Amino acid sequence: MRTVKFIHISDVLLGIDVDKETSWGDDRKKEIYETFEKIIERATDIGVDFLFISGNLFDHKPDDGELEWLDGVLGSLKDTVVIYAAGFNDNLGGGAAIMSYRFRSSVCVIGSPAMGSYLSLGGGYRDAQATMAMDHLHFPEKDLDVYGVSYFDGRMDAHAIDEAEPDDRAVHNVLVACGGDRHRMPVNWHSLHDRGFDYIAMGGRQKYSVEIPGKVYYPGSPEAVSMESTGPHGYIYVEIGSDGTKAEFVPVAAREYKRIDYHVDNYTRDGELGEAIERLLNIEGVENIYTINIVREGGCEKSFDISEMLSEYRILAVNGEEFERTDYSEYVKANKNTEFGKLLEKLDDSDIDSSSGAKMAVDRMIDMSMLYCKNNKKMGNDVFREMKRQVMSLLEIECHAYENQRDIKEYLEIRNDYIISPDVLEQLNLVWAKERAMELEITTLRKRAEELPRKYRREWILMGIRATVIPMMTMGILSIILLSATLKRTGGSFPDDRLVYILIFMMLVIWGFYCAGYVFAKYRGIIKKGGKTRLHEELEHNQICLNALCADRDAIHKKRTELQMLDGRRRDMYESMNDREKKLDVKLQKLRLVRSALDMLRE
Repeated sequence: MRTVKFIHISDVLLGIDVDKETSWGDDRKKEIYETFEKIIERATDIGVDFLFISGNLFDHKPDDGELEWLDGVLGSLKDTVVIYAAGFNDNLGGGAAIMSYRFRSSVCVIGSPAMGSYLSLGGGYRDAQATMAMDHLHFPEKDLDVYGVSYFDGRMDAHAIDEAEPDDRAVHNVLVACGGDRHRMPVNWHSLHDRGFDYIAMGGRQKYSVEIPGKVYYPGSPEAVSMESTGPHGYIYVEIGSDGTKAEFVPVAAREYKRIDYHVDNYTRDGELGEAIERLLNIEGVENIYTINIVREGGCEKSFDISEMLSEYRILAVNGEEFERTDYSEYVKANKNTEFGKLLEKLDDSDIDSSSGAKMAVDRMIDMSMLYCKNNKKMGNDVFREMKRQVMSLLEIECHAYENQRDIKEYLEIRNDYIISPDVLEQLNLVWAKERAMELEITTLRKRAEELPRKYRREWILMGIRATVIPMMTMGILSIILLSATLKRTGGSFPDDRLVYILIFMMLVIWGFYCAGYVFAKYRGIIKKGGKTRLHEELEHNQICLNALCADRDAIHKKRTELQMLDGRRRDMYESMNDREKKLDVKLQKLRLVRSALDMLRE
């Protein structure tokens, strides 16, 4: 069988935000991409047959744009096949883009149907018995069979690796998977030891480790992504030949996370401590990222201030820099009848709050006098007064330094403006209600102005009807009475026909004149009582009221707009103040403590 050469990587975690609260966070994010590209360049230089990625290439499910970038980077591997098993971070579930993306470069995504049945580079093809649970690829020209498992969601507790066994031991067999703990793809390492795999490429751990020498390897992340991932980081270069498997860990990371433990006592000076740590940083490598642990010996109670001295280095944290004093019993016992004892009485021994100004005042007095170094913890009154003066002076300087910082200054200005700014919300609600009531009244008046002409028109029509119908009815009745009387006088028979016609005609003429006069009288009476004049007067009065209401409404609207601006400005100040408080929480808490300690010492 021919010798197969490959590089094994995992947990690259492209896209992860590393140390995002630090000044070098953006650089670290770029370095992860750059280190990955460096590994691809080395794979090209070495001329490996395969690149195995055993999970978590991305720290999330990559989208089409990221896969396009990846395709371009892996496209530089002309004679190398990439075997990519998706991990729990970049899993294939939930409509992941990688399930449908078709790589132009020679990339085989384990479990993906988009890979196709034939792999042109290397003469590979997928076994007919392959499943999504356990994929199986043949590369006859390389004398290699690859088995692999991808995640289809963020959690996978199936014992898929335990069940894996190569079909053909006459070729080299490699298994690619991610997990191996009790939560993700559990593995019985003892049973796996006897399986016929020449190499098992595992992923899911950020640090390099060997589970079974010569068989099961975790390469860890090429670049460390947390302070817990100390030590070198890189990839594994593997050769499988007739004489067995040779695996070599190759460091490639741009920098490491390191921890420095430095022992101190009550007599260690700040300058001495800072210089000693600087020497260690230069020895260990200034390019690395450090966590510094100050280890106290012999009951050391001294607080140190070395952060500023180390500001040029990549320091994630300095642990133990400030001593958190919780037991004051010895100091209270030794200072029962002293002025310092009175200050100690202000502490609540049952619940000593680290955010208490009294605690800060007492701690500063102890630290300034180095009382912790003395067997007898008693502080004389003269020493107390001098220490009090010095501590107050330093606290005032510290307080002014905080207050004069630009961000604190801007916050305090906004806070003061907010305090003196009037709360106009209640006035605004009242004015708004009044404006809505006036709008309703204005709408009512406008509708009344539209209705008045129609109202008068209806009155005129009704009056005309009354002026016509009533006379007609009256004259009709009179006509009937006259006709009846005429008939009685003539003995029940009409006189000469002409006399009858003349009588009827005269009655009609009299009735017509009467109607016309009546109508004219009524119409004139309406005019005299008001008529159109009264309509114009009402319309004019309505318009005057409307104009007055509109003027009042405009004045109220203007006032409401002013109140809204004041309220909006106050809301903006409140939001700005809250946002700044969140960002300046540590500084503001420190400022409050310093002020509280000063007030305590001034009493």
